[in-house]
Amino acid sequence: MPDQQIGVLIDYENVGLGSMQNLFDQLSDLGRIIIKRAYADWSKAASKSGEMLELGIEPKHYFRIPGSAKNASDICLAIDAIDLLYRTPLDTFVIVSSDTDFVPLVSTLRAAGKTVIGVGRRGVVSPALVNSCDRYIFLDEGKQTVEHHPALKLQAQSLLIRATGASTDDMGHVVAAKLHNTMRRLDPSFDFRALGYRTFTQFLASSPAVKVDRPRGRGDVSVELANSSDHGTSESVSLPLPLSESWDIDVDEAWARIPGEMIAGSKAAAEAAKVLGVSKLSSSKYKNLQGLLESSEMLQQRWIRRGNAVLRHAQPG
Repeated sequence: MPDQQIGVLIDYENVGLGSMQNLFDQLSDLGRIIIKRAYADWSKAASKSGEMLELGIEPKHYFRIPGSAKNASDICLAIDAIDLLYRTPLDTFVIVSSDTDFVPLVSTLRAAGKTVIGVGRRGVVSPALVNSCDRYIFLDEGKQTVEHHPALKLQAQSLLIRATGASTDDMGHVVAAKLHNTMRRLDPSFDFRALGYRTFTQFLASSPAVKVDRPRGRGDVSVELANSSDHGTSESVSLPLPLSESWDIDVDEAWARIPGEMIAGSKAAAEAAKVLGVSKLSSSKYKNLQGLLESSEMLQQRWIRRGNAVLRHAQPG
């Protein structure tokens, strides 16, 4: 598979050049950087020319327009990006700025089928810009760790629970690679390395919110939500409870309304989730159809699992 062609467009007056080498190192793992441009009124930052040459960045010079509150370089960056969209083979655009005004540009590039990575400073960037990108990288000085930002750990745990609930199959499992992609889609700024972990699997293993199953030999790591009783605290994972004591009767009636003798597992799980008041059955304390059936004698008497489906027990005539 050919390398991704990457273009890096830097709003210098918004973010400067600090940590830029570290950024280029990260991007080199994604593909080949063929364009590096920084936009500014360089007559006011001539001392940075040596650093620009060392980093291989092409300066794009635009004078600040007198009487304008908006830098001309911001507008020129956006125009340049659209020009590159149609004239170059770029697959990925990296917009280095914390300026929310770039949200329409990001949306336009993504609508054209391009991957967009945003880069900026934590604490000043708007969530609107972060969430509009495919991925967002923070440029804050020094390595970001949970010690520097304690709130990151809580945010990551909440995100992990959301992503696991959204991506698990009918049995309540999801492979780690798919889960990582889901977390990135829900929060483009998520980075397990910012929490001090070398690998995503290490991050998962440290969390009381999930169970990690490592297969023997080769194979994908499997993840499922942990029951609150498994890790001794009800605060780590908040799972919805049944809406009423007659939840199993309600599930039985919901399944009985579905035409046909056999119900597909996905349909049965979706109907049960509605009764339990959760978005997916895996987000409930029953986890999956098998767990649901084993939790109710009445359901076990009336329904049986067969492969990835449920069907009603034959009733005596």
